[in-house]
Amino acid sequence: MIKPNTYSWRNIKVANAFTASYNYRRSMDSHMMKNTEWGAVAYLSHSAYGSQTSVRINNNSVYITGYAATKEPTCEYTGVNEDCNKYESTNPGVDGTYTVNYNNPLSVGASTTGNYSGVYDMSGGAWEFVMGVMMNQSGVPVSGRNDKLHSNFIGPLTNPSDGTDKSKTTWTASDGGIPFPDSKYYDKYGYAEDDEHYNRRILGDATGEMCPFGSVTYGKEIRQVGSWHAGCSWFVYVSYPWFMRGAAYADGVNGSVFSFARTYGTYDNAVGFRIVLSF
Repeated sequence: MIKPNTYSWRNIKVANAFTASYNYRRSMDSHMMKNTEWGAVAYLSHSAYGSQTSVRINNNSVYITGYAATKEPTCEYTGVNEDCNKYESTNPGVDGTYTVNYNNPLSVGASTTGNYSGVYDMSGGAWEFVMGVMMNQSGVPVSGRNDKLHSNFIGPLTNPSDGTDKSKTTWTASDGGIPFPDSKYYDKYGYAEDDEHYNRRILGDATGEMCPFGSVTYGKEIRQVGSWHAGCSWFVYVSYPWFMRGAAYADGVNGSVFSFARTYGTYDNAVGFRIVLSF
């Protein structure tokens, strides 16, 4: 089901999330959101048809959909729930001190249009897998990093030496893998060995266009950020070949509809997915 005031579906591999999305409503060509489709919604939020402002972060720390922070965060996540970046847990449909539920009119600040007709949870809540994947050097879409950290799509593994079975270079049907769908359902990105080759972007996906890029301190690490609302800006590369978007509830100013990062494509409690319907 797709509803506000409910816990988001997380801890699912990309291939299984795609299958659930594809089977959701075939009469409307349901599918898991592509990276370029996320970019389209992000850009529309800044158009005459959108809110034309920074979409308010969903700062509900138990991943309930449709929530909105009562005020904009002014700092990034540092590992501390501090005044400049408040987040909290509630029960579904219940307001907190710093976060309000979908039925509270103040939640429209978290909508891409600034009203109930828009798209929610594009900033904060859970990160979201999208169908955007790096190709290997032979131009084949990869499954993931190794035999433990993969999407469950059939395909090459980029760093098999990091896994349990160091000889396994491909995730196969005999492993329980699922074939990649028709290419219209996913975006392909070129091979790279670091996460800052932004020129591999697809025009309109709201990744490489977010330049110039800079960095901020994220706990003990350096976080790459883009110029549009300081969104997280990590591109896919050999160790993390799948895109995820939108950031998480605690990411503060680095959470944005324009945020993007790279991941393995495997189970993660902080990562969900989104379904697209075609009318």
